Parts: sequence; structure tokens; C-alpha cells
Amino acid sequence: MTFRKDINGLRAIAVFGVLLYHFHPAWLPGGFAGVDVFFVISGYLITGIVLRGLGNQSFSLVQFYRSRAQRIIPALAVLCLVLLGGGWFYLLPLDYAALGKHVAASLGFVSNIVYWREAGYFTADAHEKWLLHTWSLSVEWQFYLLYPVVLLLLKRLVGLNALRGWIVAGCLASFALCLAASRYWPEPAFYLLPTRAWELLLGAVACVFPVKLKPAQQRWLEGLGLGLILFSFAFIKVQQAWSGYLVLLPVLGTWAMIAAARQDSPVTGNPLAQWLGSLSYSLYLWHWPVVVVMNYAGWLGDTHNVMLGISAALLLGMASYRLVEKPGGNSRPAPARKLTALSTLITLVFVSGVTVSLSEGVVLQARSISTSDKARFIQRYVDKQNNLYEPYWLKCDAFSAFTQRGQTQIDASCTRRQGEGGVLLWGDSHAQALSLGLRTLLPAGTPFYQVTSASCPARFTAIDRRGASGRACDYATRLAWDSVEQLRPDVVVMAQKDNHDQTAWNALAARLRDYGVKHIVLVGPVPQWSPSLPSVIANRHWEQREPYINDPALNRHLMAVDQATRHLIDPTSIRFVSLIEQLCNQQGCLARLGSNDELLQIDDGHLSAEGSLYVVRHYVLPQL
Repeated sequence: MTFRKDINGLRAIAVFGVLLYHFHPAWLPGGFAGVDVFFVISGYLITGIVLRGLGNQSFSLVQFYRSRAQRIIPALAVLCLVLLGGGWFYLLPLDYAALGKHVAASLGFVSNIVYWREAGYFTADAHEKWLLHTWSLSVEWQFYLLYPVVLLLLKRLVGLNALRGWIVAGCLASFALCLAASRYWPEPAFYLLPTRAWELLLGAVACVFPVKLKPAQQRWLEGLGLGLILFSFAFIKVQQAWSGYLVLLPVLGTWAMIAAARQDSPVTGNPLAQWLGSLSYSLYLWHWPVVVVMNYAGWLGDTHNVMLGISAALLLGMASYRLVEKPGGNSRPAPARKLTALSTLITLVFVSGVTVSLSEGVVLQARSISTSDKARFIQRYVDKQNNLYEPYWLKCDAFSAFTQRGQTQIDASCTRRQGEGGVLLWGDSHAQALSLGLRTLLPAGTPFYQVTSASCPARFTAIDRRGASGRACDYATRLAWDSVEQLRPDVVVMAQKDNHDQTAWNALAARLRDYGVKHIVLVGPVPQWSPSLPSVIANRHWEQREPYINDPALNRHLMAVDQATRHLIDPTSIRFVSLIEQLCNQQGCLARLGSNDELLQIDDGHLSAEGSLYVVRHYVLPQL
């Protein structure tokens, strides 16, 4: 295939969007759509390779897979090897074990499935996952494995000329699946091939349906495509449905720029774009680990640090491109030797990743950090996360009942009548975090009820969503209202992780009062930390013992949410507990409790047992 300067320049646009989004999301809130640009480009190029080979009877599956492996795997394997080597010295066992698992998943090209399966209750923050960005490489590699086989079979069944129609049909079918799945199963829709294949297949459509345009038409179509891509980078936000219909913007924009095929474009053909496009794969590989390092160090958000981080990513990308991705000179090994060396490298790194994962982070005296006080400290909070059934009363959590215990309802004792009046706790996992404090500190004999479901805040009505998580949420919503109507509690306490300012609380309170509820207590957001409070303490505040800490890891957005919620609600109808106001001051936000050095929270925001008792005793009980 003739070198396409426009496509190389498109790669530069895509990686530029991804870099800015990952290093500073506020600068380019939709820059994550650069991955979708890459998908379309890949579909176009791969289709051209396969169809040309099929047309002249020279296509070889083995040679195709070998060329793809030599293009993709060496730089990825070197990155994984460097991360494992650095992790030996600097990563605590929990983080090192996760890295080993993700290394194996990335080299096995199933990391998209692994990250999808990790999503859910108490998911580790994205900035703790060193190879999170490889999910897109796994999607592409799965496409590379299946797509040429399907085309070979279709050629034998329907002939070469009919393949164009089948490619269009496949693109439309995958897009329809994407739209449906994005609504009902958003996480698998984001990560998995069936709902992403249409983006690669639209690139294939551009390949099998080329258009001949006059120069003026080329400029017009390129401008339209560039406008769609830049619009998606600038105005689409991660909170919006993705990969739903909005992904059409960058995908159609990429198709338009490929179809325009301008080889003299000042946008894609300039030296900077060509240079950045050539670096795009290695730069994409190395930029995310730099982001993770900066997150651990607490440097994200500061403009000066962000520019240093981008510079570091560029230098690492250049080194990877020159030394690994495109080795030059006469020292390049023969194809057989190169294949042997590549296979040995992949096997070595893959086995190392599996070993690190299975050994739970290689806890050895030789790896001093694995037996340090910090390691024991982090493990203590991991153990707390794994033992929440009683403190959080997870028997009353519809999410864990539906997804982990195979049940279709929560325990009957959660809503069994205990007497007149009482207190009902309602909300998501952050409401569950208040359970121990309420059950322990309410006056003896006070009836207590709990209806909760992780990731499901209080709401007016069930939405009848699909999937276990959606069914659990809808069930919990219906049960909460039925329980309020039948039990007639005196007090309803509601709490949730975030988005407090997006609920019509006054109307919801009015309905609760219609059922006889006397007091409605809304607990505002707790301070939340990225990636987690124990990690923040271990990495940056280990030598300090002050109860309050001030750290860039604090989610500042919740401050605005708290203020907006305060102005939204009617104080005569709802008693609002502002935990941000109570737990934060000029010194920072409360992290440690008392002389025993217990933390307020066990992860990014969920209260520890001690934290639950502290918050309920000092701030919730006075409002009941």
C-alpha cells in the first residue's frame, strides 16, 4: 500500500487527543475519542491488506498474523518488562500483583475483558492500573484474529465481489448492538469487540467503497471530518453514554478524512503531524504509565507538572520508536532470528506477569518493599474491604445479592417490621457505610431497616434496566418505596456517592412525607480520594501523623456538588448533613481518627467501621 500521509497525520490527531485528555481532562474533555479514530484507521488499513492478498491469491494467514505481531508486540512487551522491573523495587504487593495480572492479560490480548470484569463494586481507580490503555490493543488484536478468517470463509461461500456488502452488513449489525448495549450494558459495550467492531468495519467500508473527488471536494470533506473529530474532542464528556450514538462524531469524522485522501493537506501533511503520527503507537504505549506515576506522586492537575509529564511521555515514545518499534542499521536480525527473539521475549514477560500475579505480588525479603510497614498497612485495609458483610450489612445490598450470592432479593430481616416508627437507611454503598454507626448508636429498641444497592442512589421510580446491576437497582428502588409505605418509619436517611445536585430532593421528600415520614436526612458526599485514602497516606503522607491532610488526590469537584446541593434543598423539609463542611477545613480533610491511627475511609471514599461510628455519632445522630 502506498504510504498515506493523511492517515499518518490522523494518527497524530488521535494521539494528541488521548494525551491531553489523560494528562489534563479539563483541557480536552472528549480527547478519549482519539481511540475511536485509531479503530477506524486500523479497519481501513487491515481491510486493504487482506483484500489485496485475496484478490491476487497471495494472502497467507500465518504471514498476516506474523506481520501484525511484529508490528504490535515488541514495543508492548518491552513496556511490560520495564514496568515489572520497576515494580519489583517500588510497588507494594497488592499493586504489583495487579500489574502482573494486567501484563499477562495485555500480552494475551484479553485485557479489555479483564478490565470489564474488574468493573463494579469497589473497583480500583483507573489511575492505579498501569496498562489500562491496552484494552484498545486487545480489541484490535481480537479483530485481527477473526476478521481475515471471516473474509476467507465468505470469499469461498459468496465470492470476492460480494464481500463489500457483507462488510457493510457487519458494520450496521455491530452498530445496532452497540446502541442497545450502551443503554443496558454500558461497561461491556465500552470494552468488548462486538460493540466496537463497527468502528473498525467503517474503516473497512472506506476501503471497499473509495470515492473519487475533485480537489475542492477533498478539502470540503476533510474540513467536515476534522470538524467532527475536534468537536467530539472539545465537547463530549466522559459522563455521556459511550460508546453509544455519540461515537458517530469522531468515527464519521475519521471516515470523511480518510475518504478525502488529501496528500497535500496542511493539517495532516505538515512535518509536526507526520512526526507525531510516526511516534503515535509508542507514544500511546508509554504515555499512560507516565500518567500513573504522576498520579501516585500527586502531580496531576498542575499545569507545569502536566507539561513535564507530556515531555517525558514524548521522550519515552521516541526511545521506544527508535530502539524497539523501528530498529535501524544492518544489525537487524534475520526474520527467523527475529521471530525467535520475539517469541522468547513474549514468553519471558508473560510468564513473569503470571508468576507475579499468582504469588500475590512476590512477598519476599529480597523485595524489601513487599515486607515493609507500608505493605502491612495497605494489606490491613484490603482485609477491611474484604470483610464488609457485617459492618455494611451486605445482606441488605441488592447488588451483591443479585451478582454474588445468586439471590433475587435481599434478606427478609432487612425490612421485617420491628415495631412502630424507626429509621430506614436508603441509598448506594455510601449509605451502607453508615449502617454500622446507625445500628450501634441508635437508642436501644429503635427499629432499623435498610434497603441499599451498590451504585444505586435513592430515586422516584425504577427504570426497569437490564443486566444484574440494573435489575438489582430497580428491585431496590421498588422495595424502598414499598417499605416506606408499609413500615411508616419516622426517619429516612439517604446517602450516595455523588451527583447529589442532580436529584429533585424536595419533590422526593414531599412524597416521603405523604407516606408519614417525619424526618428526612440527606447525608452529603464524603471527601473522596484518588486512587484511595490508604494509598495516598502510604505514598505521600507516611511520616505525618496529623489528622487532616491536604493532597491533590482530593476530589475537589465534590466541594461544588456539596454547595450546589445545599442551595438546592428546602431546609424546612430536608435536614442536610454536609460532611464536606464538617470534615474539611483549611488544613485539608480528615483522614486519621484518634491516637490509634485508624483511617476514616478504607478506599477512595467508603467509610471504615471506625469512620462510620465517628460520622454517625457526631453528624448524623444530631439530625435524627
